[in-house]
Amino acid sequence: MSEYFLGGRNEGGALNEESGREQKIIFQVRYKKKQATGLSTIEEYQIDNKGSNFNLTRMPRRAQLVKNLSRFKLVTFDITDTLLRFRKPPGVQYAETAAMMGVKNLDPNRLQKVFRDEFKAMAKKYPNFGSNSKEISWQEWWVQLVHNVFKRIDDNLPQQQIRGISERLFEQYRSNQCYAHIEGNLELLETIRSTCKYVGVISNTDPGLERVLRDMNIRQNFDFVYTSYDLGVEKPHRGAFLKPLENYHLNPQEALHIGNLYEKDYLGALNAGWSGLLVTQSMDEAKKAKPTQVYTSLKEMHNALETTDIKW
Repeated sequence: MSEYFLGGRNEGGALNEESGREQKIIFQVRYKKKQATGLSTIEEYQIDNKGSNFNLTRMPRRAQLVKNLSRFKLVTFDITDTLLRFRKPPGVQYAETAAMMGVKNLDPNRLQKVFRDEFKAMAKKYPNFGSNSKEISWQEWWVQLVHNVFKRIDDNLPQQQIRGISERLFEQYRSNQCYAHIEGNLELLETIRSTCKYVGVISNTDPGLERVLRDMNIRQNFDFVYTSYDLGVEKPHRGAFLKPLENYHLNPQEALHIGNLYEKDYLGALNAGWSGLLVTQSMDEAKKAKPTQVYTSLKEMHNALETTDIKW
């Protein structure tokens, strides 16, 4: 069931423009699908009156997109699980790579659990991939993580063999081998790129992201790529959102961040004075965000930007 509203009753009236005998009327139709999200969707139509002839045409979706994004000179994206995703869970990738290196029949589920545990341990010992540590580089951080994982899996594995697995995984995760495009990402990037002055990346990761973006053929869409390692802080720290504003001499109100994590991306942006859009399939996280600022997919977000009044 849907509700329909016309022109002035909800949009403040129609716009009339007269020039001689020709008259142009632009009006809006707003409709709300009760069984869906409850969001209002807007479509614009134009009536051209030339003499005794009347023509009704639908206004382009871009008009609503421009309206939604007009306040923003800068839009930034998170990467992992926002624009790109892993082709396989780390546990599966680790097991397959180990098998290629001669270590066979490892349990991917156990590897996944050990990976998560060791990742947390390394993040605690050397936060932000060791960005503020004099003991370890970000490359060594990952090699050490993989070493710790496989030593826990099998303490009898030779050091040289673990080293070989570590180096192979390091190369795989710094290329296009382990990543896939999330559906709708290229279309959304193209739309944002054509609408906003500056487009960039703010991601909680290491400098290897640059190579991944080049290999995935999307680096050219961004004016800059800021990793937490280079920034010295991770989202949701306000400092992660400060540098692009300083570089482009912008106010926080002119910036929008799009990501998949409520705390780190969405709330982090809002606390820094930015606007935010959240893309998540987690109902618990979705409930925390404003209704017109959270979507289950990039395609849904893209459609909303072109058809819906976003309340910032």
